[in-house]
Amino acid sequence: MARRYASEGSELFALWPAPVNADECFAEAGFRDFGDAHPTWEQNADGVLTRLLLELGNYGTPRLITSPLRQPQSWLRRWFARAEILALREQIELPMHWDNLPDCVVEFGASKATLRTGKGHQIYWIALPEKEATAFEKIAGRVAAAHPLLQTELRWEHLIR
Repeated sequence: MARRYASEGSELFALWPAPVNADECFAEAGFRDFGDAHPTWEQNADGVLTRLLLELGNYGTPRLITSPLRQPQSWLRRWFARAEILALREQIELPMHWDNLPDCVVEFGASKATLRTGKGHQIYWIALPEKEATAFEKIAGRVAAAHPLLQTELRWEHLIR
């Protein structure tokens, strides 16, 4: 089911900071490590994204594939100026917090390594070229840094609707 987000010749992986806020989709998928986010958790989650972008940056320059989100502006202002495009990090983060926003897909270089976020879930979908798939475990370890890294088997169809 999850393979539909990876192009042919790619392997798909998921990475997320835990615990996550109580979430029906995660629960249906079989995940049980729930807890409330707090400032330290938010700081750690920001660090995960920073390290993930650094790791994926090794595959090349990031390029937003999906339509860009723009800075909100008043109805009146829309008549006079086009809203500014949000920074790449905001493009990635906002669909994880708001399920009414479209998914964000970022491609890294010519390798076709991609990062997808969305559906209101704090989860990173990472597609790597098949020849690079064995590198994911090391990448995940560096992204996790000092935090424990656990492999979890879930029913992915509940998280990729």
